[in-house]
Parts: sequence; structure tokens; C-alpha cells
Amino acid sequence: MNFNCVFPNCKYKENNIEEEEFLKHLRDKHHNEIISISEKEEIPINMVEMITVSNSKVFINS
Repeated sequence: MNFNCVFPNCKYKENNIEEEEFLKHLRDKHHNEIISISEKEEIPINMVEMITVSNSKVFINS
């Protein structure tokens, strides 16, 4: 899959990686932001991760 991180100050872009690799990026680099969103929106951390992964997927039409 192709990912382009949705966090505004992040320049992470990778092609042909597994979702698990992108999750590692989120957990390593955006842990505090994910916790903040979880608390603010009152949803579990894994749901914030799922939404972020979904919004960061890039689909290329060929």
C-alpha cells in the first residue's frame, strides 16, 4: 500500500509498504497526537489509529 501521513507537520510518504509499517510510524512519531485525539474525541486509541491509517492511504489509479 501507499501512505501519505495526514498529520500536518509530517512529511512521511512511503510506497509499497504494509499497513503494519505505517502503524509503527504512527506509534513512534505521533504517539502524543494520537493520545490527544483519543482524549478529545473520547474514542479508543486503536480507533484513532484505524482512522488515521485509513485517511493516510493513497490510491493510485493506473
